[in-house]
Amino acid sequence: MVKASTASQWFRRFNSIDMDYLHTDKHMHTTWGDGEGTLEEIVTKAQAMSLRQIAFTEHIREESTYFEDYFKEIKKMQAKYSIELLAGFEAKIKNFSGDIDVSKEVMEKADIKIASVHRFPIGRKLLSPKSFSSEICQEIELELSLAALQRPDFNVLGHPGGMSLRTFKEFSMKFFEEIIMACVKSDVAFDLNSSYHLPVLKDLKKLLQKYNPYISLGSDAHKISDVGNWTNVWTMEESI
Repeated sequence: MVKASTASQWFRRFNSIDMDYLHTDKHMHTTWGDGEGTLEEIVTKAQAMSLRQIAFTEHIREESTYFEDYFKEIKKMQAKYSIELLAGFEAKIKNFSGDIDVSKEVMEKADIKIASVHRFPIGRKLLSPKSFSSEICQEIELELSLAALQRPDFNVLGHPGGMSLRTFKEFSMKFFEEIIMACVKSDVAFDLNSSYHLPVLKDLKKLLQKYNPYISLGSDAHKISDVGNWTNVWTMEESI
């Protein structure tokens, strides 16, 4: 197992979120992957929004070869900007043993290491969540998430419940509770993701307040306009 950075290095617990922490975004995509903005364009947008810290988290696979050049470019850019720039990845949870589709070398090098449920590994196939009923989809997403949290060599669980929410507009609060408890036990940050969680934030907030996990705030931005969404949609008075 590759030891992940301690969660306290990059993240705050839910009940410690303040306006300063809302000015961070630790989940976004650029032209290095499937996003529309370059690294420079994203940083320019982030600075215009007064963000103090952002993480680039491109989709990756174990056989991907781009990471070293991408990492070097981000670290080189840091000298030009006052905003803190972190180099990370988003990799899929590839089986029910909780293995993550990323190389050991990349896992060791990255700052932010997001493991996410995307397509479902059934037998030798990767199937879309829409291949299943809502009930089965939620069960599969829960099991994959919990399996990964049993071996936390990553430091963020990406958009928990997101595939079910995106496909069926529902994910059981009981399942969210199980995932949040496992995040706390494993010292892994819960990716509170504005692209997925806004419709359930009111109820989800109650569980996050109760268990107080580490939180990674992410926009999952693929468009420049979505960078730093939490600063727009979540005010201190309304949501904390």
